[in-house]
Amino acid sequence: DVLVVAAIAKNRNLHSPMYYFVCCLAVSDLLVSVSNVLETAVLLLLEAGALAAQAAVVQQLDNVMDVLICGSMVSSLCFLGAIAVDRYVSIFYALRYHSIVTLPRAGRSIAAIWA
Repeated sequence: DVLVVAAIAKNRNLHSPMYYFVCCLAVSDLLVSVSNVLETAVLLLLEAGALAAQAAVVQQLDNVMDVLICGSMVSSLCFLGAIAVDRYVSIFYALRYHSIVTLPRAGRSIAAIWA
């Protein structure tokens, strides 16, 4: 996922709405992975006794991690849907694709999905 983001950011030929959707999908997948690893690490440290915390703090931390994981999963699904719509438009409206899928419209879609 990191390589996908780096490749899209570095290569000017990949600065188009389709690749921005792919980049956002990679970022949201990366967020899911990192938050899962982080939650697992915290739980393992708590069980081993290496991390001492009050029950209320642990509960709040668990809630924050669950919200991050669920939000990232939903954004991944939304970006998959946005990619599907983008590919549909590029196939069935090939001649008008660049006037339908513009950078400002893609930016608004990306902002709406992240919000």
